[in-house]
Amino acid sequence: EVRATSKQEDLMMEATGSTNKPMHIIERGTEGASLRSMEGGLVGTVVGHYSASQTVFSSDGRLLACILQSVVEIYDTSKYSLLRSIPVPGTIAVHFSGAASYLVVCQRANFSGAKDGKNLSVWELSTGVMVFSCFQRTFNKNDWPTLQFSSDETVACRVVSNEVHFFCPSDLNPKLKRLRISDVFSVKLSPGKQSKLVAFVPELRGQPGNVQLYDVPSFQNDSVLESEPLARKSFFRVQEAEFKWADNGAAVLIHGSSEIDATNQSYYGESSLHFIRADGLFDCKVPLDKHGPVHEAAWSPRNDEFIVVYGFMPAKATIFSSDRCEPRYQLGAGPYNAVRWNPFGRFVCLAGFGNLPGDMVFFDRKADGKYKVIGSARASCSVSSTTLHYTFALRS
Repeated sequence: EVRATSKQEDLMMEATGSTNKPMHIIERGTEGASLRSMEGGLVGTVVGHYSASQTVFSSDGRLLACILQSVVEIYDTSKYSLLRSIPVPGTIAVHFSGAASYLVVCQRANFSGAKDGKNLSVWELSTGVMVFSCFQRTFNKNDWPTLQFSSDETVACRVVSNEVHFFCPSDLNPKLKRLRISDVFSVKLSPGKQSKLVAFVPELRGQPGNVQLYDVPSFQNDSVLESEPLARKSFFRVQEAEFKWADNGAAVLIHGSSEIDATNQSYYGESSLHFIRADGLFDCKVPLDKHGPVHEAAWSPRNDEFIVVYGFMPAKATIFSSDRCEPRYQLGAGPYNAVRWNPFGRFVCLAGFGNLPGDMVFFDRKADGKYKVIGSARASCSVSSTTLHYTFALRS
């Protein structure tokens, strides 16, 4: 039986670390994708097959979008039934809003895609109606989705030249509110009830790049807003920035990178990590005590700490506090470039994939805040679940 759990059951699952909800995974093959339901075991049952080039789950796993040549099909994973078919030929990417009320679609801007030139669109899934469309010149998977929604879907935004446009999803009018940020390149809305906006301006004309933190403007009037940011962090030698918000929106990590390492110590370029609290009262460069790249940083689901894997191999792994960005605990060094938490912040896995041998080490967080190794393994390939309790690996 497949069923949704009540809030009381969800709280019980959080306390015990168990779940009654089936986990769904996608298997890709030469003939398309198969949806497998895994309830109580690691073999599972194939419950659906789709001739799709790409598949995307909503954040809660309730909906599945399948990209076909001329349409995008939306399926309910609890009933394994087709909910909606959206006529968007030439689709290259889709994204669900926080509560999966809307679907953002990007099409190829040519004859085989969006023929009228408006290749970025938003669709209301309850009605199947397109509520917004515009032209997007280029597509970069690192910046997708280019139109973002807040967690509660009360705010949406997108970057245009020197501005960020904010929309109310019930009335996606691009002139509703505009925030002026010169040379803005990318932005990220925070999760949580009080949405913040973090914006990245790259290094230009000899001026350092910077990251700026703003309150999301109100929708009381139609105007161009030029306001001082709550916080600003400037730095040289950063060409791209990846934002990692804590789940409660209390702080954000900025992973900056450059293709060229000024010290000539790394062929892969240079990277850095900065911390900004959402109230704008504290920011700093994360104090990493080993030279080398930042491989990955990940917030604990408890929102009280985060892990950074960094440095030349063997890389170090350090846990930092979420309020003052202070080192709390050292997890040691090893051939690691990835980190994954379980949904409740009790277990964590350090791993090394790609050009690393595939070592995985699992830790258990104890009541005193210390971490104990509870197991290890080696695999040559893995796919990890970010919302459930498994790491899938193929041994060589």
